[in-house]
Amino acid sequence: MKRDFLLIIMIVLALAGWGAFLFISPRASEISYQPVDVGGGSLTAPEQTSLETVTLSAPLAAPGWVTIHESIGAAPAAIIGTSDYLPAGIYENLVIRLTEPMLPNYKFIALLHVDDGDQIFTSHTDLPVKFNDAVVKIDFLSPKK
Repeated sequence: MKRDFLLIIMIVLALAGWGAFLFISPRASEISYQPVDVGGGSLTAPEQTSLETVTLSAPLAAPGWVTIHESIGAAPAAIIGTSDYLPAGIYENLVIRLTEPMLPNYKFIALLHVDDGDQIFTSHTDLPVKFNDAVVKIDFLSPKK
């Protein structure tokens, strides 16, 4: 019985310590990877013809990048391709070379990111773009090859 009482005390102290950490920690109140509204942006992707590259169109309201992701359902997963730095403007038939080929006939996701000002893509600081309260992304299928 004494051992059960000590176990309960240890659990209560551990939970109290965790709660204090969450309450006091400045990073705990931050929401990381929050999309940024830059006033516009969209992506369109025609039917893809290559497993090694992705072609799309992207009008950018602010400088940034387009990333190509594997998908987990409707959510972007691992990045398998990143465009070069893109100044604000309209890009038709933008070709992004992939770091690994896509699997045939699978869903992939293109995601628009805004530059944090250093013109170097870093996934944790160059955040996704949102417009009209939605993240600017497009799902597409890789070729059936």
